[in-house]
Amino acid sequence: MKVSTFRDLMREQAEAAVRVSGAHHSSWNNRLAAPIARDRPTGGTANWDNSISYNPRHVDEPLQDMFRNARVHNQDRADLRRYRDALRVVLHENVHLLAAEGRDHSQAQTAFANGPGVRAFEESVTELYAHQRLNDYIDDLGLDQIAPGIKDVRSPQVYKEFTPAAEGFVATVGRRSGVSRDELIERLAVVTADQKFRVAAQVMFENSELPGLVPSDQREQAIGQIARAMGPAFDQVGRLPAGAGEAERRVVGAKAAGAGYRAIGQLKKQWQMPAPEQQVERGAGAEQRQAAQLGRGGASQSADTPVLPPDIAAAAARAGLSGPHLTSAARLEPERQGARGVGVTLPAQRPGAETQR
Repeated sequence: MKVSTFRDLMREQAEAAVRVSGAHHSSWNNRLAAPIARDRPTGGTANWDNSISYNPRHVDEPLQDMFRNARVHNQDRADLRRYRDALRVVLHENVHLLAAEGRDHSQAQTAFANGPGVRAFEESVTELYAHQRLNDYIDDLGLDQIAPGIKDVRSPQVYKEFTPAAEGFVATVGRRSGVSRDELIERLAVVTADQKFRVAAQVMFENSELPGLVPSDQREQAIGQIARAMGPAFDQVGRLPAGAGEAERRVVGAKAAGAGYRAIGQLKKQWQMPAPEQQVERGAGAEQRQAAQLGRGGASQSADTPVLPPDIAAAAARAGLSGPHLTSAARLEPERQGARGVGVTLPAQRPGAETQR
């Protein structure tokens, strides 16, 4: 959809984000709420009632200037950067409002406010994606024709305290899962804030050994366990000192991904452990084989020597008896089983505020 006026752009902003991202839908309610105060640094907000607010100084006025100067070539690069940064804010807010089927931006409010690492992850992924797809957004709306040269300049990145951590996170998951950086960021961007860690966990799960180990009815529980392991670790980026460098922040993201992979390791061990009944069967089978070998080894054994019951044969094998079988031995009655000594107890199987810029 090509736009030619500021009003066109405001009307088309959400659907353009859906087209570019391939998201199921936008939660935007087609309403622009009260503008943000001009003296605030915030460029826009995706509000919890699914409306959007913009700061006129950062968004409305630069974009109105862009349309007034439509198709003027060789504009000052500073002006082009103003236009581009205003469009980045528009895309950023609309990415916040993208949602999967059956979900809505407003449903993430509690997790955004209280979930460990959720706000930092939401803002950083959204910012990374806005920069990643801004030129595609401009193309979809035909704005490179309105402002020639706008794709040749770059706008500054916000949330610099969070975005390096997101970069470290996606780099780690991408390296271990085989999913490209850009694909991973897009898969995270098109769901609401409360689902982002879960989507990351799903990518990690699907590209591990777990699909071949975890029963289908335990799959969602396993993915949830991986997701819950990563939030508190990512939340540490907000606790770094103000002077922490980009590299230090990237390490936090990498460690958050590492927490997810440790959860995968725990799940792998859990589901590789045989069920109790399998352990009993394996143990009995081994004892029977030992008893059979013991029987075959006795040179004086006659052809009519009876085969001992498995429990007695196993007892003989454990005692290290040699020579002919104790043919006089008899099976104990159930009420006398305890007289044979203390059994080994087998381990039981384990169970499987608004977003603003």
